[in-house]
Amino acid sequence: MPYLNIVTNKPIADESSFLKAASKAVSQSTGKAETYVMVSLDTQPSMLMGGSDAPLAFLDYRALGLPNDRTAFSDALCQLIEDQLNITGDRIYISMTDSERRNWGWNHQTF
Repeated sequence: MPYLNIVTNKPIADESSFLKAASKAVSQSTGKAETYVMVSLDTQPSMLMGGSDAPLAFLDYRALGLPNDRTAFSDALCQLIEDQLNITGDRIYISMTDSERRNWGWNHQTF
């Protein structure tokens, strides 16, 4: 049920390895089983932040419930992007959305 969409203007040589690292980071930082984690990646769109097209990332996280310590969660996601893509935290935005169970479908039903 946790879903993380990562959008970055930086090319990624090994997208599969990056996605696996992101999935593991979400699971570890939220305590949710990785079997339910979904991660998607959108690379190299035209993006600006602060008037600059230097490498940046936007992360959209959605789940049934957000981590209690959102600062620690933000830190974990920023650290993932810094470690994997060498994009500094001041070039990363993260949106976190807590979805209602009835608005989240899976396996022909809702949660």
